[in-house]
Amino acid sequence: MNTVRVRPRPRPIDAPWRVLAYALTVAVGTVLTMVVVALLIVPRLTGGQSLTVLTGSMEPALRPGDVVVVRGIAIDEVCGGIGVGDIVTYLPEPDDPSLITHRVVGKTIGTFDDGTACRLITQGDANSAADPPVSPEQVRGVFLYGVPQVGWARQWAAQNATLLLIAAGVAVVAWLLWDQLRPRRTRVVTVPGGATAALASDDALRLRELALREREVAVRERELDLAAAQASGRAAVGAASAERAARDRAEDTGEDGRT
Repeated sequence: MNTVRVRPRPRPIDAPWRVLAYALTVAVGTVLTMVVVALLIVPRLTGGQSLTVLTGSMEPALRPGDVVVVRGIAIDEVCGGIGVGDIVTYLPEPDDPSLITHRVVGKTIGTFDDGTACRLITQGDANSAADPPVSPEQVRGVFLYGVPQVGWARQWAAQNATLLLIAAGVAVVAWLLWDQLRPRRTRVVTVPGGATAALASDDALRLRELALREREVAVRERELDLAAAQASGRAAVGAASAERAARDRAEDTGEDGRT
């Protein structure tokens, strides 16, 4: 067994408060994702829009503060594609930018001055009287679904967009600073024998490589010493031969003088 210091891994979710915090984070993230998809992505995909209910004319089906999502519909599809019981969003007057979302309670088929083939009779569920007839040219969408009580929050967010951006930026900076400044802890763990053996095996291989390199260096040094010795021996033999030849010449010169 061996003791090794390692960097800490993320702690498992074990404590009850950690489980609760994780569950709340997942729940909030899921709800926000669903809201974004329901209010932004689906209307764009269907060519419609999402609208906030401001009055109680459609209670109890739709209450003030709810958000309704409508799909777009072409003018020539209104007469055939919308029936009694459907909820539609339409312009009350051609030049009026406000929109009304009411239920269709009747439909008149015929030929009209604007070239359309029908008139829709609409009425709010909480109203006692029907609305003026609606031309297909006034229709802007057909009801898909509603999201309860999200409209007030959306309106507040739209009116305080700058404040929300500042708050989000502060939160991101605070999280980054906390992540950088929080102390890092080191865990001391006991490594099983198998892991220790693997580490020892690696160390043994490195030591063996070092020993082989040292042997190679030693052999090289011996070769250099042997070459130097051989060169010294050859120099000594040459010197001895030269000395012997000099003596022989000296002796020959002495003999010639006596003669």
